[in-house]
Amino acid sequence: MPNVLAAIIAFGAMIFVHELGHFLMARRAGVRVHAFALGFGPKMVSWRRGETTYSVNLLPLGGYVRMEGEDGVSEAPEGESRGASFQSKSVGARMGIIAAGPAMNLAFAVLILALAATTGGVPSGVSTTVGTLEAGWPAEAAGLRTGDVILAIDGVAMASGDQVIETIHRGAGRELRLDIRRGNETMTVQVTPRLDEQRNVGRIGFSPEPEWTRLNPIVAVGWGVRRTGEFIILLGGAIHMLIRQGQFLENLGGPVAAGSMLAQAAASGFQTFLHLSAFLSVMIGIFNLLPIPALDGGRLAFLFVEAVRRRPIDPRREGWVHMVGFVLLLLLILGLTVRDIRRF
Repeated sequence: MPNVLAAIIAFGAMIFVHELGHFLMARRAGVRVHAFALGFGPKMVSWRRGETTYSVNLLPLGGYVRMEGEDGVSEAPEGESRGASFQSKSVGARMGIIAAGPAMNLAFAVLILALAATTGGVPSGVSTTVGTLEAGWPAEAAGLRTGDVILAIDGVAMASGDQVIETIHRGAGRELRLDIRRGNETMTVQVTPRLDEQRNVGRIGFSPEPEWTRLNPIVAVGWGVRRTGEFIILLGGAIHMLIRQGQFLENLGGPVAAGSMLAQAAASGFQTFLHLSAFLSVMIGIFNLLPIPALDGGRLAFLFVEAVRRRPIDPRREGWVHMVGFVLLLLLILGLTVRDIRRF
């Protein structure tokens, strides 16, 4: 139950920061915000502060910020100034408001990764400790286990994981004597590295445990930025490949799948949970930038067309396009949810 709760909080935080980005940029641009909501459907909890109604709604499938005149419909009282309308702002200002949601997801990922780097550290090398074992390889056959520490090879003390790897790589076809520590015991095993023909090195089939170095907060933020950039490149390539192969929808997961992965990550440890949360936050940000009606990317596409044409698109027509897109998107999310529930 604690892992499920952690998953719900993390997923809710990703939605919250996304909508917070829209909200803050809208307020900064002088746009009146009528509603800030987490979830869709009937309100479970709501309160009003100033001109904005805040609510937590029944269906935890996303969230929204409803702005004055966003789809060409005004909610301002008769005779009140229209200067606070979304449509009254420049194309650049409107693009900034729309892009702020995905940008906040990326910033949130950087923050999470920086937290991971300061608390648990970042990989800085490999240790002499045996990590995962590959089935059918000599290490498994020789009786090595995860957690064993390799002390020496053929009587030569191993000072680092890199030295272990280099020694094994040079030993293809030659029996090696490994002195290891397992718990409080020391023992010796004999193992013969197998030639990896693709890499032309000897291998016994194990991955060493990584070594971790904690970073100070400033350096950690820089590392978080770089790691987030790697996530973006990874996701962009994966989305492009899946679309090209016609398998995008087949591999798309809904909120239940995301929640299940977060719960499993929480069970595996705090660092695993943080890294997956950061990855999913990047995924939400990138997915919202796809040029699909109702998503931020779809709204940005309309604004780009307006900038090129140098005249506005009828906001009511655009609003209808986004409304249809929203209904289809909601049906897609519900369909993915049903599919995820059947899988899990």
